[in-house]
Amino acid sequence: MNKLNAILYLSAFIAAGCAAQSPRQQDVSVDCLSSKVSNQRAFVELKCVSSSIDFEKDINSHEGVELKDKQKWFEVVEGTIPVVISAPHATRPLRNGERRFSDGAGTAALAIAIGQITGATVIYTTYEGPSDPNYYDDNQYKESLDSIIKDLKPKFLLDLHGSHPYRSYDIDLGTMGGESLLGHDELLSDLISHLQAEGVSSISLNRFAASKNHTITKFASLKNVPAIQLEINANWVSPSAGDINAQRYSLLVQALSRFVRETLNNSPNQS
Repeated sequence: MNKLNAILYLSAFIAAGCAAQSPRQQDVSVDCLSSKVSNQRAFVELKCVSSSIDFEKDINSHEGVELKDKQKWFEVVEGTIPVVISAPHATRPLRNGERRFSDGAGTAALAIAIGQITGATVIYTTYEGPSDPNYYDDNQYKESLDSIIKDLKPKFLLDLHGSHPYRSYDIDLGTMGGESLLGHDELLSDLISHLQAEGVSSISLNRFAASKNHTITKFASLKNVPAIQLEINANWVSPSAGDINAQRYSLLVQALSRFVRETLNNSPNQS
């Protein structure tokens, strides 16, 4: 190897090493814009699922990547309707000084897909941040959510999480024992109906009630926004795992998108 080639090789090696250790610009995105809500037919396009798979893999690859100073660790996608979808554990949170497991980037992909299809505002983590938004209130994620709530005055919020695939439910719905619904019990019954219509049959209530610690659901409800925490079995929110998982994901996108649109349409004083 001559001197010039050696220099070029060394430069490439150093650049590759830096790229592996530093957050990179997000260049993979979910594309569900062509999926239009329909009450009569299946509407989730293949492109929506395939792009969700690419996005899931990309965000999952951020595990262990350290942030630069002032590097953003979450994103907000502003919507056009007064509904908020949150995915605070798409990456590993920091709790009590230690990294915990993430719920998987499929939760973020799901949030974005629902947002694109319905117009809901979405907030989700993209890198491993300095806090746990579902455990602490003093972090930038909660600050941004607070601003969203003040500006948007949402009709309701859905907080998406992932559960271990061995869990004996498809989805557990946490409502703080009903308190986070703020009297809007129809939100829970309508959500269950939409989930069951798409084959989500094993539905648990308040196994994870969202009542402990400073959860997103508690945070929103204390600000007069009805909220539900969805603990989703990983078999329904891991589209990259394979055919049946990808189909379950598409059914979940369909169920939650229909729920958001129909619930909002039936909401009084819709603005």
